[in-house]
Amino acid sequence: MPIFFNLHFQHSGYLVAVAVGICLTAGWSVALLATELAQAEEHEPIGWRHVALALAAGLGVWATHFIAILAYRPDLLLRYDALTTIFSAIVGVVAVGLPIVAVTRAPTRRGRIASAAVAGAGIWCMHAVGLTGMMDCAHFFSWQTNAAGLVLGMLVLSSWQGKPGWSRSRPAGCLLFALAVTLTHFVSLSGDIVIASVNEIKGRVLSPGLVAACMTFAVSVTCLGSLLTFSRFKSTREDEARALRAVMESISDGLVFIDRGGRLRHFNRRFLELFDTPADAIAPGLTIDAFLDAVARHRDWTPDKRALVGGAMKQWVAVDAGFDRECDMEDGRTYQMRCRSVLRQGIVLTFNDVSAERRALGKLRHQAYHDPLTGLGNRRSLREEKTARIATGVPFSLLLIDLDDFKRINDAFGHAVGDRLLVHVAAELSQMLPSDSFVARMGGDEIAIIAVQTGDAAVALADAIVSRLSTPVDMDGRRLLPSCSIGISCFADDLTPEDLMKRADMALYEAKRLGRRRAQPYLPGLAERLAERQHMIDDLYDAVQHGGFALAFQPVIQLSNGATTGYEALIRWNHRVRGWVAPDVFIPIAEECGLIEEIGRWVIMDACRQLAGWSPHLQVAINISAAQLKSEALLQHLTQAIMVHGIAPERIEVEITETALIDDAARTAAMVRRIRKIGIKVALDDFGTGQSSLAHLRDFQFDRIKIDRSFVVRAGTDRQSMAVLRGTVSIGKELGVLTHAEGVETREQLDLLRDIGCDAAQGYLVGRPIVPYHDPIDSGDLPLPESVLRPIAATLAKVRRIAA
Repeated sequence: MPIFFNLHFQHSGYLVAVAVGICLTAGWSVALLATELAQAEEHEPIGWRHVALALAAGLGVWATHFIAILAYRPDLLLRYDALTTIFSAIVGVVAVGLPIVAVTRAPTRRGRIASAAVAGAGIWCMHAVGLTGMMDCAHFFSWQTNAAGLVLGMLVLSSWQGKPGWSRSRPAGCLLFALAVTLTHFVSLSGDIVIASVNEIKGRVLSPGLVAACMTFAVSVTCLGSLLTFSRFKSTREDEARALRAVMESISDGLVFIDRGGRLRHFNRRFLELFDTPADAIAPGLTIDAFLDAVARHRDWTPDKRALVGGAMKQWVAVDAGFDRECDMEDGRTYQMRCRSVLRQGIVLTFNDVSAERRALGKLRHQAYHDPLTGLGNRRSLREEKTARIATGVPFSLLLIDLDDFKRINDAFGHAVGDRLLVHVAAELSQMLPSDSFVARMGGDEIAIIAVQTGDAAVALADAIVSRLSTPVDMDGRRLLPSCSIGISCFADDLTPEDLMKRADMALYEAKRLGRRRAQPYLPGLAERLAERQHMIDDLYDAVQHGGFALAFQPVIQLSNGATTGYEALIRWNHRVRGWVAPDVFIPIAEECGLIEEIGRWVIMDACRQLAGWSPHLQVAINISAAQLKSEALLQHLTQAIMVHGIAPERIEVEITETALIDDAARTAAMVRRIRKIGIKVALDDFGTGQSSLAHLRDFQFDRIKIDRSFVVRAGTDRQSMAVLRGTVSIGKELGVLTHAEGVETREQLDLLRDIGCDAAQGYLVGRPIVPYHDPIDSGDLPLPESVLRPIAATLAKVRRIAA
């Protein structure tokens, strides 16, 4: 039966609750999606989340509307036109959903408010269209209440975007959306009138309308719940993807992820930088071939390299195993590549540019194995090279080079010139040696060579090196005359690297002992001789400390009257095992090991001690070595001995060899002048031998010239020796310098010297060296004349009385 009813007072509380529930569910979906889209990256393209937002808003309003219409009384006989109902749903999506999507994309606050107001008006539009779909009833609109519902819906949704706090709050968005929908619906319906029929069937608890409403509510809740779950899941995955992308972009290594299907899934900007590939050249989803084609095109790979890399990468994906390796790139850089398997997903490749580290490591390795000055190998590299060659068992030779007088060059010209000379020597050796040779600087001026030549071939190579390194060198206007000595040792089966070096050292020492500027191979017995020399050095140290030396005195006579004028002090060493050791045996060793200065000090002091007990007209001659002449301590030793023993300086005469004059002549001349200045006389010893020069007689002020015994011995039979002897005596007379002949052993020699005008003589005929308290040294059967024996005996007796 038809009935008039007012919709405002006839609604069912159950269905109203269902409608409000649907509206709140839709509101939460709208608020969730809207806030996520509003906080998303700028200019995010239209995607599934925008579509979901439009459907949630439009269909939520649509479902709320129809459940609310059914809420009046489920027993009313109402039907809906299908096309109109579907159209109303479309109107909801378009008029409500799209404006809300526009809210999330509006750049300004005013634009968002306007879009929300349009969505509020769209709620009323969907409401109005939905009401026109009702059938079997008469519907009368109240334009006053509908206008009020329209305005209220627009105001409520506008306030959602009007306050910043509400627009970012999901609960506020949900409540304001639901409030806008319910106010628009119920306020608009409050003045409408509907004339419909009532179902007269009684006794049914659930009417068809209530069942439809519940089913609609259940379907809506299920769909919206699924939408919310999917949205949350999708949002979580996107958050994780963004975090993964941020992590990938933050690492310093280039990264590529290839899935099990052989497709590129992820890469970062660092990979693009390392492989000089533009960002638009590759994209996720490319196959390995397409991906590598893009890289190869920008890296200018050859087809062979492209095929090699492609085959290797496909194998890595198939094998699913990890590795670490270094790759030398075509531009000279070095990349460290790591491959790591991701279980059942694919492989991750990382690339790190380690070129700087490898260059630094190479520089450190070079510094560890090379000399910084010459660029040659150093001790470490030499040791490893020797060990490696010994391990192979192939014969080779070790050549140990030492530059002669390198210290003198450093002292004379400075260390900078010395360093340049070393660089020159290194360059010369690098040029002349075969490529299979190894050269290393041991330190200082010592250089070692490992050569494949052995035996005579090694000696020939060493001789060639001596010749090459003895060539004059011009440096900064200075003409250097370098030379070198070389010791050679050949590898044998039972030699260790240390033994090989010891033998080369021994051979080098022998080369220097034999005169330098030569190559000397190691010979059997050389080790024993050097060991003997070392024992000699040890015993010399002991003799210096405990007084193992003695002085022998050989008389000097004046040829004009035969009177003894003095004695030459000659050092002797009474070894506890060897007995008396001659000076020519131990003096060179003392000079080499640095003991000569201490021994010279003892000779000066002991000679002056014994001179103090002699007759005042006698003098003593003391031999001074070249090493002593270079030392400032010589003057101190002389003056100290004079002061301690209280003797006149003119009673002392120091003898200097010509060899000592040649070594730093200017310094020696200054020392000679200082010695003569304190009153001590200076004699030139062994004149006529070695590197004799008349310039020495001109440049140095000598008080005596001692003519070498070789001229005296051969003067009677050799015209040249006689000419030298006469010339030297004549020069001495012209210069006012005493001439003194050594080695006089016969009466004929003595008479000859007297006849040519020589001033003094010394030799076995005159008297043999005698050590006080001992028998004469080197005593023989040669008879001495009475004129000679008498002063010797008197002198010995006097010496013994003084000592007693």
